[in-house]
Amino acid sequence: MFLPPYIAIVIEGGVIQDVITEHWPSQLPRPRIVVVDYDKDGARDDELIEFSIGDEILEALCHVEVPTPFEAFDKPTLSPLAVLTALGETNDKSPAESPLSIARSVHQSIVDLDQQRMQQEQPPTGDDYNQLYVLANCGLIEVLKALGDPTDFGK
Repeated sequence: MFLPPYIAIVIEGGVIQDVITEHWPSQLPRPRIVVVDYDKDGARDDELIEFSIGDEILEALCHVEVPTPFEAFDKPTLSPLAVLTALGETNDKSPAESPLSIARSVHQSIVDLDQQRMQQEQPPTGDDYNQLYVLANCGLIEVLKALGDPTDFGK
């Protein structure tokens, strides 16, 4: 299932603290978000950008923000999807599992299967290899879907 990318802009006291993306496709560069502030009070002339909109010439304080992916934060961070869900703005009833958590789960399943084989002190059988294949293949498909791959993988 394709998940649309989400963006959160965290503001405190009128100052942008963080710009966060969630589910941004890894194959796309992160967006550049242009911030335009028409409130010029206290700004120096060399800080103002002049541009035209229609017939008007306007000045504003402008800068670019490069968002940080939600998944890149090591500390607890605002999830744009969680905020949208709390506001009732998404059709998702619960946040989708991230590709990273899916990959970790698949890895753990493979490690667990290997541990079971070692505890039984028997060489792996054809069934063991089939089970490993199913775990790895199905897990990879789930990661691809979580990353937005539209391929129909069948059943």
